[in-house]
Amino acid sequence: MKKILSLVLALMMLLSCSSVFAESLEMSDVENMTAPGVLPIVVDPVQLEMAITTSTHVLDYDDNWTTKRTEEETGIDIVWNLLPSAETATVVDLMLASGDELPDVFVYQFGTKTAGYAAEGYFQEITDYYDKDNGYAHFFWNANGMTERDYDIYFKRIKETDGKIYGYGSFVDALGDIPRITQYVNMEWLNALGLEVPTTKEEFYDVLVAFRDKDPNGNGQPDEIPMIGATYNGDDLEFLINMFIYWNPEQYLNVENDVVYAPFTTKEWQEAMIFTNKLYSEKLLSELTFSITTDEMISLLQSYDNKHQIIGFMTGMFTTSAPDPTATTALAYEILDPLEGQYTPERSPWVNKTAFITADCETPEIAFRLFDYFGIEKNSIAVRYGEPNVHWMYRADDPAAFDEMFVLAQRSEAAGYEAVHGTLPVTSPWVSENNTIWNCHMGTLLPLRTYSGNGTTSKDRVDSWEEGVALGDPTTYKNYLSARNTVWTGKLPAQVFDSPIYSLEETDKYNDIMTQCKSYVTEAIASFTTGQLDPVADWDAYLANLESAGLSQWLELAQTYWNRSK
Repeated sequence: MKKILSLVLALMMLLSCSSVFAESLEMSDVENMTAPGVLPIVVDPVQLEMAITTSTHVLDYDDNWTTKRTEEETGIDIVWNLLPSAETATVVDLMLASGDELPDVFVYQFGTKTAGYAAEGYFQEITDYYDKDNGYAHFFWNANGMTERDYDIYFKRIKETDGKIYGYGSFVDALGDIPRITQYVNMEWLNALGLEVPTTKEEFYDVLVAFRDKDPNGNGQPDEIPMIGATYNGDDLEFLINMFIYWNPEQYLNVENDVVYAPFTTKEWQEAMIFTNKLYSEKLLSELTFSITTDEMISLLQSYDNKHQIIGFMTGMFTTSAPDPTATTALAYEILDPLEGQYTPERSPWVNKTAFITADCETPEIAFRLFDYFGIEKNSIAVRYGEPNVHWMYRADDPAAFDEMFVLAQRSEAAGYEAVHGTLPVTSPWVSENNTIWNCHMGTLLPLRTYSGNGTTSKDRVDSWEEGVALGDPTTYKNYLSARNTVWTGKLPAQVFDSPIYSLEETDKYNDIMTQCKSYVTEAIASFTTGQLDPVADWDAYLANLESAGLSQWLELAQTYWNRSK
């Protein structure tokens, strides 16, 4: 009896403390939930069951720094429902079809299935929660660095075709990921032959011929490879095609004056195919371009020091093409500026519908507020890099200590960004086993200013190829190349066809057509280049095959999307 009485008294004291605590916080109109922007999110603990696709890097989701910090700061008790890392889609489909009670939240990308599952009643609509004045997205609308352009892209990607929102989105934009092409030229070879850096298609061709014929590496053997590419940002054909017409393989289609068209059916495209065929037949474009693997490319580059390279023009990024920090490979090369009239296709910001509130969640506003919590700048960075002061430093926490350890990376400085964070010299939990993060972009908002405002512990700096060779430090020189790579952005048409959102019905009806057309274009690029197809004699047959594959239907669908997206 005394024990029961003690428990009752303890509970009364807890409720009393909770009441006093609640009175000190601004509350919302939702029971037990504080006002948007106030932490903790709830006064009395609330459980949320979260289904998440497990990562092989995460050792434990309960005994985990992100879990513990999130629960402590929000007041939400996270109960995990761990989905397998393999065959996840099958498991999720079975869960939804079973009729059993669903977890409160799915941290899973449903993609084109979103609208269909929402129509069947599995997800709660969250459109109104984003309302800037009356919703719950406080940290979202007050995120550092998010621009009007960023918000426009964000909503364009997360809305369904009917304008409704069911999945909370993550936003990631990084300077290093924007350029799709990175082109280098061997400066040692140019100097050996007394040549200037090419600035036009014609000059580019002449330099390729000289690299092939004039023994620029001086070993008396015809072992030079005038041009090749195979690693990240290393699509030689994309580089060459964009000398003639804008083409982004992310989208395949172009738009001009609000009319969607296929660039790969134009006269300019045919001229590009004639040019790539010419380079290939004259052994200026390496045949290895179509077969070499990333590992083979790395081996080919790093097998030679900067004075004895066998490659003239290399398409790719040295962070992936020559990752060994001791290899002097990169010191042979300088970034080639885009040639006269050349386009520079870009990657779009990464926006994905990351988290969904199911119909069985009784506290959807609280669940949404949990997503919004990760929009706090420090939390967004932690989602990606790990625990502050262990894996990275946040400048706002201690500017003096940060500035003593870090300097602003050249690429960030070139873009005009201030330092926001800097990674410490430890293994990143994103790529290693850990009990720190969840290894997913949970509600992350990482715009350019935040994600690319990174510092580096390297105090050395060079500002030219000549300085890089004189210093002889590949790591420092790669920092310079990384900053210079921003020249491969900004040269775009007035309108760009970007990341279409199709309904489930449209996807079901046209997906095979789109896939077939894209596959045929990719095959035809290789066939025209290698001479299996003649870019003049076989051009009309190529166009007829595209039409048979359903190109007109694809363009009609794309035009419908474009019209409703304006």
